[in-house]
Amino acid sequence: MISRSDVLLLLSELQAKGEDVSSEISELYKSQTIPLSVLKRVNDNRPLDLLNFYEKLRNSYNKKRSKMYINIMRADENVQQDPNTILTTLSALLNQILQFECDNKPMFLKHARADEIIKVLSIYLNSYNLEPAQRLLELFKADIKVLEMIK
Repeated sequence: MISRSDVLLLLSELQAKGEDVSSEISELYKSQTIPLSVLKRVNDNRPLDLLNFYEKLRNSYNKKRSKMYINIMRADENVQQDPNTILTTLSALLNQILQFECDNKPMFLKHARADEIIKVLSIYLNSYNLEPAQRLLELFKADIKVLEMIK
């Protein structure tokens, strides 16, 4: 997910372009978490690649081209039905993340949790422990819900 320092960097970019973001910067420093209003302001002025990526996944699902979005949103149900769905969803998600065209690839890979996907897949391959993979899918679900709120 997007870190506080990344949000500050994005706000600084907006400030360099002449936007008055001083209230958002002070709100970011005062809060323990990243305020949704600050993320919304950043996204309104500079669309977030991560939000565009999740929107692309949702649109693919709505057009019946992909089940990845619904597999992420139903991660808790998938464990009981078919544990392999979690693994295939994560590996397909990593594939989509790597193929996604964006402005700042290193920042997008960090925000999209590409390294975390690799780590949980490695854990599964070495110990057959599916729990970290399931928890990561739950984090993706939370990320999607939060980013949908700022649209």
